[in-house]
Amino acid sequence: MTEDSKSLRAAELGMKVTTGAAAAAVSLAGPAGAVAGAIGKELVDAAGTRLFEMIRQRREDRAVQVLAIGAAEAQASIDRFSETIESSPELLSLLAATVQAAMETPLEAKIRALGRCLGRGVKDDTRVDAETLRVRGLARIDVPEAKLMELLAEQPGWMPMDPQSGVTSPTRWLGWRRDEILDNLPGFANVLDASISRLVAEGLALDAGVGTWGGGGPGREQWKLTAFGLDCLRLLNANRS
Repeated sequence: MTEDSKSLRAAELGMKVTTGAAAAAVSLAGPAGAVAGAIGKELVDAAGTRLFEMIRQRREDRAVQVLAIGAAEAQASIDRFSETIESSPELLSLLAATVQAAMETPLEAKIRALGRCLGRGVKDDTRVDAETLRVRGLARIDVPEAKLMELLAEQPGWMPMDPQSGVTSPTRWLGWRRDEILDNLPGFANVLDASISRLVAEGLALDAGVGTWGGGGPGREQWKLTAFGLDCLRLLNANRS
């Protein structure tokens, strides 16, 4: 089998398990369909065809990319790698999640990290569940979340000296407070809650102030990355060019 044939087979495998979701996501219905009809069927057909072709080509390219990276990580030929995936429902699900996440991101480092997760899951079937969770975590990380995670991975600021509350020597906060985050990332003023919610939902970050005196709750949060969040950030950074 030629290299072109192998790449085509890999693309077909990735397309097979993800095309249905993409088609559903871009289908026209309800008010959107009425607007499309008003524009004119011919114009919509031409524009829709171009968009569907762009989506199809992007999905195919990303499928080939993550499969090639995964095969290299698993130290397997693309044929053997694809056959292993095809034989396992769990690996097919992992592939679908990997390709979908890769298609939706502009971060090349994330695509490489996703491919490595897939490769590790194929190489060692005891890691499939763990790599599936990593793929879900990485799927939540794009440019805004990556910036926030880089900040949360650093040492937080210093608490003010206050003998009455027991702070009598230099002591750092347990995590990053909202005002300190916004001092470093002023562009997040209106979207910080949304970005943090994405990280918390996948277990990437937590409020370290919960359960401490005077900590936790609205306005008193102390945000930090979890061990899983640090793991995903390290994986992402390890795959930067």
